[in-house]
Amino acid sequence: GYQTIEVVMNPILKSSSPSDFWGRRWNTLIHSGLKNAIYKPMRFHFGTSTYIAVLATFVASGILHEYVNLVLFRSLGTLFQWKNIIFFGWNGLLIVSQYLFGHWTIFQWVSKKLPQSIITTLVILTAVPLGHLFFGDWIEAGYFDHVNMCLPSIRNINDLK
Repeated sequence: GYQTIEVVMNPILKSSSPSDFWGRRWNTLIHSGLKNAIYKPMRFHFGTSTYIAVLATFVASGILHEYVNLVLFRSLGTLFQWKNIIFFGWNGLLIVSQYLFGHWTIFQWVSKKLPQSIITTLVILTAVPLGHLFFGDWIEAGYFDHVNMCLPSIRNINDLK
């Protein structure tokens, strides 16, 4: 028989670091594909450092996302604009920074003393400065307006009268 897999592992509520968010929680299908196609060959066949392999993997993800946006939003006249490469490059830099500085006392203290919800909020906030580069085309195309129609909503029953 067949078994389904969870592709997104609750990144918004349970992420403990940028590498946890991108590596174990957000879109594990794409993660495993990029890991096998970019990261592992760079590390093991070309002897590249972990840091360079991580950055190359995130840049490749940015290129993949640029292509997807070109296809999805061509009717809007969307061009290759480097936005996704910059966004994913930024997130690759965050992971490299985590590897380089995560052992510092302040980061160890934060990971042990703060509640999980605060840690996850801090992780999500690391992507916010460049989040518009990723979501901009989706917002301009009205994607979130249309997808909202499919989502259940909670309303105050007094407003329905």
